[in-house]
Amino acid sequence: MEYSINTHTTEDAEDLFVVAKERLLDVSDWRDGHTYQLTDGHKRKAHRNAHTGDFVRIAGAADTWVYISKIQYDDYPDIGGESITLFMSTETDTESMHTIAINRVGKVLTVQGFNLSFCQDAATFLKGLIATEEYAIAS
Repeated sequence: MEYSINTHTTEDAEDLFVVAKERLLDVSDWRDGHTYQLTDGHKRKAHRNAHTGDFVRIAGAADTWVYISKIQYDDYPDIGGESITLFMSTETDTESMHTIAINRVGKVLTVQGFNLSFCQDAATFLKGLIATEEYAIAS
């Protein structure tokens, strides 16, 4: 699943990337109908942005635990781009990777989600990471 926004300027795209990155790492503020809570590697509630080795508790009839196996940031100055990717797996299926990537190249910002089975509404969740009042994503 992928959504993109074409901004007016490269500076707008850079600013929007920073906003999207903060939204991605602020796990306890994720919105899609579920309640998400960031915890540390010992499953104690954490009041900070996500780190590699943290867990995400997804509250529901049966709590789901998602492990953040890697957070990767890359900068590509030769093409005017950057990316941040969150690699996760559930406790019940550690072999299956769940991935969220936010990429910026020039004036284009893109969010991609792969295997987001733990999300109640992955499309709304992904759009919410990069959309703003000025830069909305058409339905």
